[in-house]
Amino acid sequence: MARIPDKISFYCKKCSTHRVGKVKQEKGGRRSGGLNWSHRRQKHRRRGHGNLGRYSKKPVTATKMSSKTSKKIDLRITCPECGKIAVMNKPRAKRFEIFRKL
Repeated sequence: MARIPDKISFYCKKCSTHRVGKVKQEKGGRRSGGLNWSHRRQKHRRRGHGNLGRYSKKPVTATKMSSKTSKKIDLRITCPECGKIAVMNKPRAKRFEIFRKL
């Protein structure tokens, strides 16, 4: 289990100084509904018959790929002076907790 304090000292690139900033957990981004050109093309090419080069192969199913049991932790650290947000990556952990230092 990863325990991280609610305030961390970090280097703010905008202020060019070391500061103590508030920590929040980064939320995972949502996938956009639209597909880009290559994915639209691939989706169109998968239908039908015949050899279509790299578009002819179906993707490996999720059951055949081994998935990770933990996720990497992304932290958002806010600078108290300028309000700039820095993103910091931490190693993998199943459980994650931000605790308040007394």
